[in-house]
Formats: sequence, C-alpha cells, structure tokens
Amino acid sequence: MEVLVFIGLAIALVLGLIGFFGRCRACGSWAHAFNPGHAADIPDGKAYIVCKRCGDRLHKGEVSSDGSVVWMSGGSGQFHEDGSYTGDSGTFADGGGDGGGGGE
Repeated sequence: MEVLVFIGLAIALVLGLIGFFGRCRACGSWAHAFNPGHAADIPDGKAYIVCKRCGDRLHKGEVSSDGSVVWMSGGSGQFHEDGSYTGDSGTFADGGGDGGGGGE
C-alpha cells in the first residue's frame, strides 16, 4: 500500500513541476503546459504557441508561405488553409520531432 502512495505522490510531483514551469506567463494557467494552442502569421512568417485560456502568444517558430513551420526547439509541422495545425510527432508543445535522420 505504501508503494502505491509513493508512486502516486511521485507522479503528482512530476506533473506539478511540469505544470508550474510550463504555465502561461500572462494568466498563470498550468493547463498551458500540457495543451497549448498553435497559431501562425503567415505573411510575417511567424509561428506562435498560444494560451487557450487567455490568448497570450509567444513567438516560437518560423512559418513559410506554404504553411510549413519549423519550431525553435527543433520540431516541425504544418498549418493548413483552414487554420488548423498538424505537427510531426514530438513533445514539448512544439508539435514536432526533428524530421528524422538520414541513412548511410
């Protein structure tokens, strides 16, 4: 029983730390760390991570005229004409992996 309590507390601590350090800088929402939004200003070539609670946005990537985005953290993704976003598999709210590597 004590082991289950310890495991539960460890998980809660890790999730709490992720939520605290990834919270929205404007409104303090901890949910922002786990589920941020994505937005693009294609004419200016900027991609943003957006807080779904307050709408605050941070410039975190560059987007080309065709909607493909490269995040500053190394990930990539695609903004579609309807404004939706599809990211390559990855973590850290950037929607992307590094695009893979080459073979020999």
